[in-house]
Amino acid sequence: MPNSLRVVKVLVALAVAGSLAACGKTEPPAAAPAPSASPVKLTAGIQDIMKDMIDPSADFLWESVSSTETAQGVEEKQPRTDEEWAEVRKHALILAESANLLLLDGRHVAREGKQLEDHGTPGNLTAAESEQAIAADRATFVGFGQALHDVGVAFLKAAEERNPQGIMDAGETMDQVCEGCHLKFWYPGQVIPPLPDQAPEEK
Repeated sequence: MPNSLRVVKVLVALAVAGSLAACGKTEPPAAAPAPSASPVKLTAGIQDIMKDMIDPSADFLWESVSSTETAQGVEEKQPRTDEEWAEVRKHALILAESANLLLLDGRHVAREGKQLEDHGTPGNLTAAESEQAIAADRATFVGFGQALHDVGVAFLKAAEERNPQGIMDAGETMDQVCEGCHLKFWYPGQVIPPLPDQAPEEK
């Protein structure tokens, strides 16, 4: 056999063997992309969210349904038109989602260089002290935030069902959640004087 033909056969055999080997290879799985930094950019402090988002919506919801005794009798207030119920729904959504904003990691109680509005009030924590209290019991703070979110969802359900009693029930729960959180992380040392009919009797 001529040498040139023998060389060609050897090359063909090597090529076939290489192709078979390649077919038997399994490509390693692609490496998972490295986690990217959070796209969320925090600007407001907890105080800002409370003052400009949660408080206005909470007040609107509290006041949207009420019974008031007047000289003319009991005055019932509640949403009645499509537009009025739409406003209740809007504030319920703001309340629920604002509660989520409170819980974002890295959120400070007050923006840099700012103090709480009631700074110096006896029994109230400073912004730094409040932040320390939250860090020391983050789980409880998160629990209050989640409870506030759930209250917002209860308001939303009541608004979509046009249920005034549901609004009132959610309002009572919201009062308990807000006061509980404030007593824990805002004014734990504040002494609230009893109402006249709750004052202890003198002996």
